[in-house]
Amino acid sequence: MNAPSFVPVVASSLLLIDAAASQAPLSAEQQLFNTWVQRIAQQRAWLQAWDEAVQACRTRFARDGAPLRTRYLDLQAELAQYLDQQAGRKLSKLERQLLETCLLESAQQVADLSDTPAQQAAMQELVRRYTPEQEDDDETGDAATQADAPEPASEDIDWEDMEAVAQFLEAQAQAAAAQAERARGQHQAKRQQRKAQQAQKAKGPTAAELATQSLREVYRRLASRLHPDREQDPQERERKTALMQRVNIAYEAGRLMELLELQWEAEQMDPARLAQLSDARLAPYNRMLQEQWSDLQRDAQARMQAFAREFGLDATTHLQPAKLMSQVRERLQQLQGGIDYLQQLLKALDEEPDALKQWLKHERTLARRHAD
Repeated sequence: MNAPSFVPVVASSLLLIDAAASQAPLSAEQQLFNTWVQRIAQQRAWLQAWDEAVQACRTRFARDGAPLRTRYLDLQAELAQYLDQQAGRKLSKLERQLLETCLLESAQQVADLSDTPAQQAAMQELVRRYTPEQEDDDETGDAATQADAPEPASEDIDWEDMEAVAQFLEAQAQAAAAQAERARGQHQAKRQQRKAQQAQKAKGPTAAELATQSLREVYRRLASRLHPDREQDPQERERKTALMQRVNIAYEAGRLMELLELQWEAEQMDPARLAQLSDARLAPYNRMLQEQWSDLQRDAQARMQAFAREFGLDATTHLQPAKLMSQVRERLQQLQGGIDYLQQLLKALDEEPDALKQWLKHERTLARRHAD
């Protein structure tokens, strides 16, 4: 597999610390630095391969899959409309429930996926008509209303009614006590927060603060080195301007690995210089590189889930770029199989008087198997 264009092969290799450059065995932090650099480079290459594979899959599906999906949804809409027409037939209670469930499933699928506004609107209307109505919980509603009801105002009190006056004064006392309790709780929380901040300040900067400082240090060195206004040569000024734009993007995103690569590209970083960094300086780098690798992992997971949703695949399956096209071919076969089934079903429903009840019986059997 070719390395992606945004991961410089030379830069990634030169950013590794080697024992020869350090003139000593690599420390644990140095080894960890190399590990994160390699993992990030591998994950970037995976993402690049993924994007290329997804683009190929979309091209294939646009050519072969879109017409199949349109035909499949047309047949699902036809089935939903047929079942709607049969809703007035004499059916048992169970058969009617099955019919409405099947109708709702077909109509919902078309309403969610159809690109045709008229078809989508027709299916949404069927979904609205056949969706079971939710029963209101009157008791819960009454309790919520009572709980949210405001306290009576003083002008609403009958001051001649001693019981009403006593209730009003008791409610006011309870409200004042609750407010005082909330104020005490907020004051206590602020005191604890100040104590925690003071204790943390006494311990020194946190790992996150150290990582941010390291990122800022790298950025400042790059900004000082690449400032275009300090360059007299036009070509070099143009090069530094382009580099500085990339530096700003990487800094805003908190991507230390890219800043380190840009250091190399700006002729500021090499294995010997990396080898001279102390473990104390490398430790914040390692934490930030680990965070960047985690971000890339989450990005990869999000892309896999989006692809699965787009092509109707199992979102829990771990997909690989090299196998995406086979997943698309399988999806195309499923669509064609669904089309063949719906065509045969609609033909049987149209030609055979007892086909509807037989099909509903078949659907009930399938539902029981899935339940077991």
